[in-house]
Amino acid sequence: MAPPVPVYNASEIQNQYKEQLNNLEKYKCQLRSITQHECTFKPSTIRNNGNSPPEIICLPFKRIFQRCLVPAIIKNDYGVKVKTEKWINIEITNEKTNHDLVEPDSKYSKVVQEFLSAEQEFKKFMEIESDGQI
Repeated sequence: MAPPVPVYNASEIQNQYKEQLNNLEKYKCQLRSITQHECTFKPSTIRNNGNSPPEIICLPFKRIFQRCLVPAIIKNDYGVKVKTEKWINIEITNEKTNHDLVEPDSKYSKVVQEFLSAEQEFKKFMEIESDGQI
């Protein structure tokens, strides 16, 4: 499991990293991206009276970062503070980054609908299970 990290909205990120984001060359910033997948479980017990196998449905989700070199002060092996530089990743993903997931004509539109449907089925499944009906 990943360690807990604070979640910042776009304006908080802009405020916190204003200097770096406005001076990309100075901080040797490089645009980077990763694709993560948001997955859900579609149980078999609700669909077709349990005759269909369970499914995992995943959607690709792109995240975009500016990777920048910033000044830092660290303690060396002798406990002495030393000026250095370190790389930081500033997430700049926004509402337009994953627009292809929500456009009705996109290649993902069917998968998005299946994903949303599976989320509802999984919720019902968990409610039924917690009531002891399964």
